[in-house]
Amino acid sequence: MPYTGPISKPPETGMAPFVEMGYIPSLPMGIIGCVTFLLASGGQLWWFVKKRGTRSVHGLFFFACVTEALGYGARLYNHGHIFSGMSFLLSISLIQVATILITAAIYKSIQRGLKYMPNGESLSPMRIRSMLTVFIILDVVWVLMQIAGQYFWAGAKAAEIVDDEAMFALGTSTLIFLAGNVLQAITIIIISVFCFVIYKRSIPIFASAPQDAVLPHLKPLMAQILISLGLFFVRLIIRIAHGAQGAYEQVGSHEVYFGVLDADGPPPITLTNPHSASSSATQPIFLIIVLWAARPLYKFIFPFGHPRFATQPRATTHVEAGAGSTVSGSAAGDHVKA
Repeated sequence: MPYTGPISKPPETGMAPFVEMGYIPSLPMGIIGCVTFLLASGGQLWWFVKKRGTRSVHGLFFFACVTEALGYGARLYNHGHIFSGMSFLLSISLIQVATILITAAIYKSIQRGLKYMPNGESLSPMRIRSMLTVFIILDVVWVLMQIAGQYFWAGAKAAEIVDDEAMFALGTSTLIFLAGNVLQAITIIIISVFCFVIYKRSIPIFASAPQDAVLPHLKPLMAQILISLGLFFVRLIIRIAHGAQGAYEQVGSHEVYFGVLDADGPPPITLTNPHSASSSATQPIFLIIVLWAARPLYKFIFPFGHPRFATQPRATTHVEAGAGSTVSGSAAGDHVKA
C-alpha cells in the first residue's frame, strides 16, 4: 500500500518530508500513556523503597515506567509536529529501551527466586549469572536492531520522496526490523522453556521438604514470570505482523494496534481520518507492570519476611537437593543483595 499521507517537499530543516509513524499520534492516547505509566511507576517505587532484597527488580520496573512515559511524551510532541524526525526517533527509542528494562527485571526475578532455593543453581538449565548476562545482552542487540530498522526505513522513505540516496533500501530496513523482533521472540520462547524446566525440577524438592522448612514460593513465581513473558510475546507478534504487512498496511497505519493491540474500539487517528479518537484500553506492557506491582517479588521469595531482618529465629532443617547433596532450609538468608 503506497504512502498517501501529507508530504512536506522540500522538508524544513530538521524535519522529515512525510509522517514517519504512518499515522498522526493521538493526543488522548499520549496523555493517557504518560499518566498511566507515571502512576504505575509509583507502585514499583513503593516496593523499591519498602522491601529489601528485591530492589534490583522493582528498580528496573520503575525506570521502565519512567522511560515509557518519556516515550509517550515524545509522541505528544509529534502530535502537533507531524513531520518532526527527532520526536519520532525519540519515541521509538525510549519505548523500546523500556522493554529492555522490563525483560531484564523478569530475568532478574528468576535469579532472585533461585537464590533462596536449596541448591537453586542446579535447577536452572544454565548458570544463573551466565543466563542473566547472555539474555540481557541478546535483548539489547535485538532491540537495537528494531530501532535501527525503523530508523533506516524512515530514512529510505524520506530519500525516495526527495529523490536522494538512502543508506539502506526499504526492503533491507524492513528485514532488519523483522529480524530483531523474530530473534527476540525466539529468546522469549527459550527463557520460557527454562522457567518450565526450573518449575519441574523444583517439584521433588518441595515434595521432600519438611513442613517447617522455609522455602520461597517458587512455583507461583515461575507462573507469574511465564504470564509476563506470554504478554511480552503477544506484543512481539503484533510487531512482526506490522513489519511483515508493511508500514502503511492495517497494523502500521492504525495507532490502536500500537496502543492496545486490539482492533476493537473507537477508530484511531490515521492519515485519512485525522480527527477520530483512539481507544484507551490497556496494553500488555502496562499489564506486566501492574502484575508485578500487585504481586511484588517479595511475596514469593520472602513469604515470612526478609531472612536477614526476621524477628524470630527459625529452626534449621535439611532438604534433599538432589544428586545426593543436602542444604539447610534456613540458609537462604545467609547472603542477600538488593
